[in-house]
Amino acid sequence: MSQIAAIALLALRHVLRSRVVLVLSALLFAAAFLLPLALRSDGTPEGLIRIHLAYVLGLGSFLLTLATLWAGCAAVAQEADEKTLQMLLVKPVSRLRIWLGKWLALLLLDAALLALVGAAAAATLQLQLRRGNFAPEALAGARQTTLAALETLRAPLPDVEADVRAEFERLRAGRRLPDAPEATILQALRRTALARRYAIAPGESLTWTFALPDGSAAGPLLVQFRCDSSVPGAADVRGTLTLGLAGQTFARDVRAMPGTVQTLAFDGLPAAPVAAATFSNAGAHDATLFFDPEAGLVLRRPAGTFAGNYLRALAQLYLRLALFAAVGVALGTLFSMPVATFLTLVLIVVLQLSGFIVAAAQVDRATFVKSVAPFGRNSHVHGDETAPAPSAAARAAAAGLFYAYRATYLTLRPLLEDRTVDALATGTWLPPRDLARNAVQQGLVLPLLLGLLSAAVLRNREWALPSTS
Repeated sequence: MSQIAAIALLALRHVLRSRVVLVLSALLFAAAFLLPLALRSDGTPEGLIRIHLAYVLGLGSFLLTLATLWAGCAAVAQEADEKTLQMLLVKPVSRLRIWLGKWLALLLLDAALLALVGAAAAATLQLQLRRGNFAPEALAGARQTTLAALETLRAPLPDVEADVRAEFERLRAGRRLPDAPEATILQALRRTALARRYAIAPGESLTWTFALPDGSAAGPLLVQFRCDSSVPGAADVRGTLTLGLAGQTFARDVRAMPGTVQTLAFDGLPAAPVAAATFSNAGAHDATLFFDPEAGLVLRRPAGTFAGNYLRALAQLYLRLALFAAVGVALGTLFSMPVATFLTLVLIVVLQLSGFIVAAAQVDRATFVKSVAPFGRNSHVHGDETAPAPSAAARAAAAGLFYAYRATYLTLRPLLEDRTVDALATGTWLPPRDLARNAVQQGLVLPLLLGLLSAAVLRNREWALPSTS
């Protein structure tokens, strides 16, 4: 352990002398202390909380990621270029200990900087809420809906398989099936059937049934909903939202604003294992309302404190940085500094396109190729001309792109699907079990694998010795 600590101390000193890291640290301090002064919300405490946490922690996490990747690459590659790494390699020190020492140095630096950003974000948020001159009722509502840790409960989707299969057989009997794999057609029919089930015409209503895991309301329940309207430009649609528990009903008149997430809080509820939420469309504007089947209307209930949620969010960001540190040191071990720096920039771009990559990776290969391959043809279509079929080369290129997206998604899935800051900014509870899983995955298993790979490279790679002249 003394060898690892000594290597970590030397690596930390080397990092603190890096101009790039110092510049990124200065930008990090500006994001933590100056950015909150420039932020403008929608005039509500909820909006202020969301934009403050999303921007301050989001930008802080991004800058820390850049600094960590750069410092990780420099910890090996730059020292090799400067001929200082070779002086360490000739000593009787395990190659894995060398890697662990450099990784530990980055962990110490990230812990200090992230603690500073987290403390600054919390302090400046409290300051902004005090300076906002919000009404006490508005602040109390914000603490209940946003400055909170809320578990999200979703109603099970209805079984539409019989309707989907019947529609599929009807299309096949009429020879009107599209040119696509059967699984793709069934999935499209399934989405259509669900969309019909979750459309509420004027004068009609729809009920969602939720199972409460602990058999009680467990304090206030919040109904969160978002819908779209068949009438463009409809500012609001009047309706009634009714919540039923243990034979009792609690009704609220609502003005559904299409495209806007709205939350209603219900207090003083009886204990019950099941809750039913019914949305009735009063018929204003003659608009049909469309709800997303999975997230159009959900229940949210307190599952902990915001302070605990905030600490878990910082811990998750730290685990993410620990994995980035391992990736950076591994890249610096495998490649020269210019190549490692280029690959880190590629990784940053990939992470910024995470939403697109995740969506592309979820599409089946046949659908992806059919959608992308036509862009590879050389001819243009005019008027009523029939589009030529994509060439074999275009289809092969589209298939290669699909497998590239899928491989990127599977390789970087822990990083691409991370939504910690978004969850914190919307008051979504971060379960401790998820943190424990990520601690094992991002803080132990994946860094250990990268460390073993780097140790093997350090042991077998030819390193030029420093000049004696």
